[in-house]
Amino acid sequence: MQQRLKILFVTGDWILPLGNGAQQRALNISRLLGRIGDVSFAIIPRHTDDPEMVSLNKRGFDVRVVFHAAPEAPKGAFGRLGRRFRREFDAGCLETDIYSISACDRAALLNLVQGYDVVWVQDVKTANSCRIGRWTHSVLDTVDVPSNMCRSMARTRGNVPRRLLDYRHSWIWMRRERLFTERFDVVTVCSEDESRLFGAHPRVHVIPNGFNAQPVLRSFLSEAPRLGFIGTLGWRPNREGFEWFARDVWPNIKRELPRAQLRIIGKSTGDAGGMGPDIAGLGWLEDPGEEIATWSAMIVPIRFGAGTRVKMAEGFARKCPIVATTIGAFGYGVRDGEEFLHADDAQDFASACVRLARDPELGRAIADRAHQRFLREWSWDAQEDKIRAVIRECLARSGRPQEVARTSDCEVRGFSVDQDKSRRPQDRRSVLLR
Repeated sequence: MQQRLKILFVTGDWILPLGNGAQQRALNISRLLGRIGDVSFAIIPRHTDDPEMVSLNKRGFDVRVVFHAAPEAPKGAFGRLGRRFRREFDAGCLETDIYSISACDRAALLNLVQGYDVVWVQDVKTANSCRIGRWTHSVLDTVDVPSNMCRSMARTRGNVPRRLLDYRHSWIWMRRERLFTERFDVVTVCSEDESRLFGAHPRVHVIPNGFNAQPVLRSFLSEAPRLGFIGTLGWRPNREGFEWFARDVWPNIKRELPRAQLRIIGKSTGDAGGMGPDIAGLGWLEDPGEEIATWSAMIVPIRFGAGTRVKMAEGFARKCPIVATTIGAFGYGVRDGEEFLHADDAQDFASACVRLARDPELGRAIADRAHQRFLREWSWDAQEDKIRAVIRECLARSGRPQEVARTSDCEVRGFSVDQDKSRRPQDRRSVLLR
């Protein structure tokens, strides 16, 4: 009988309850890894743990260790100056921010990883907070490519000194990113566009941000046209993009459609109602399907960021037509007028939203085409073979080639998220994402 692989998933946040795209990606990639081997977790949080949240995760996953990353201040003026110098000029510097686990925890983690066939590390910030340079038999999953984030922020700055500072940070991160394939056996990114930032390196693989196939509900558009946004306003690109939409785009829409409503789903949306007339913050919804089915369009007005937006894949999965900026749609390779409507200018964005509100047939046609591509390219099940290829290469690079067995979901070990939605309502969102 073939022995199953042992996989350690290292992440900088608890998986549940789901609150952002990085958590959704971690949950779904770890689920697919669970078809290949037995998955255990090392959690490196940067915040105080809520006991209920810890209990929820330990019931659902095989959590082996929790090492807290805490602010680490250098001693004295020379210490601060030395760290500043290393960050600026040493591409191999691991002190990319102030958070770090303790030396004792680092030694324990290094000892732990030796007992696994593959170590999957989500995000370079998590890797660096462990202050480990070379990770053996490892995969780095870059949720966001930092240099790309800094560069996109620079393009939105009106303040020239701030813009130059962002470009400098982008250059510093580009130097660090060139070392990723030396520090890790395999690197994964969210899109072909980000793969090109690494010069199409053969050990850089693309695993798109996806979503799970959903039951497609019959669209029952509300009497008053509704537009919607999904995402936490605690994440700066979401907040800046939504504020831009509410300030510069929404008044143009209200002039054309006086009864139009704007709905926002996600954490930290309580103040959304104060951003303009007929704007409602709905908070976090366990299952937003019925709400989204009332929307004429989903808006993705993101103006800076890196990685790709999970909300795009969710809109495609739920057959909701989308209006998005260039950054909002980045990485999916979708075509304006085919799978979504594209707009970067405030007036163009408003016109696209009004167009979809007035022409539901156009919206249905766009959403149908996007849904067909979603099923082929962006559902999480469609990523399984790509993840297997990553694991095969990691094993080969670390000198331990092994056949990657194929296992069905019903045989996955290490995951006990209840399949019955009625029994554990607090986990329902995680079940839907599976």
